[in-house]
Amino acid sequence: MKLNDFRVLAFTFAIAATTGLAHAGQISFNDANCQATSSSSPVTCSTSAAGVNYSATVTGWSASGGGKFGSAALDYYSGYGVGITSPYEPTTSPQHAIDNYGATEALLISFGSTNVALNQLSFGWVYNDADVSILRYTGTQAPTLTTRTVADLKNAAGWEWVGDYAYTSDILNFNTGTDAKTASWWLVSAYDSAYSGLAPSRNLGDDNDFFKLSGFAATPVAKPTTPTPTQGNPVPEPGTFALFGIALAGFVAVRRKSKAM
Repeated sequence: MKLNDFRVLAFTFAIAATTGLAHAGQISFNDANCQATSSSSPVTCSTSAAGVNYSATVTGWSASGGGKFGSAALDYYSGYGVGITSPYEPTTSPQHAIDNYGATEALLISFGSTNVALNQLSFGWVYNDADVSILRYTGTQAPTLTTRTVADLKNAAGWEWVGDYAYTSDILNFNTGTDAKTASWWLVSAYDSAYSGLAPSRNLGDDNDFFKLSGFAATPVAKPTTPTPTQGNPVPEPGTFALFGIALAGFVAVRRKSKAM
């Protein structure tokens, strides 16, 4: 099914009513405001709330073994969400999902603003497991994944490994709180231990994760404002007070001398 039939998948910004965060209610990205002309094209979403425009663009990527990333086709499955088909990979279950079997597959999400904290994923379909690796890109120019492998992303300029998360339920919440990380570009990948360089653990394993993403949420974080200094009479420096005292004393002396004459 082509991605322009976008009936069930809802991409959302969850705008939190928290100190320091923008508050505009929930912003949904769905078939009404997301467009794609073919299964290999990016999904582009745009909407507005409280007079502010929001957008998200989603593309598919994959890297085989220690090879570099290449573009991969996005596929939408009604009622389940988005999967990825890598080159030379079968489109049958379970490899029609975002997975780490044979190739590590990932979604690159661009919000068009550096102050966005990606903090929730929704899984519409899972086979075996759905562990994920999350990275952010803080560079000023769009990242070029085609020059990178999974292993060298963590050391590449602008890239930062945010975390690996084991699947426990169909809703994954992460990167929350006052220290939440923000970025314009976010990589949502099937788990791969090479992103972090840390060995797989009991709850995280390579080659056995398959999922379709049915939605995600993020929080635009308000930029801190710098207080405007108030205008007022400048406070004299200590040296100014001393000079004023000397001048006053001289004035008094002259007045006394005048009276004596």
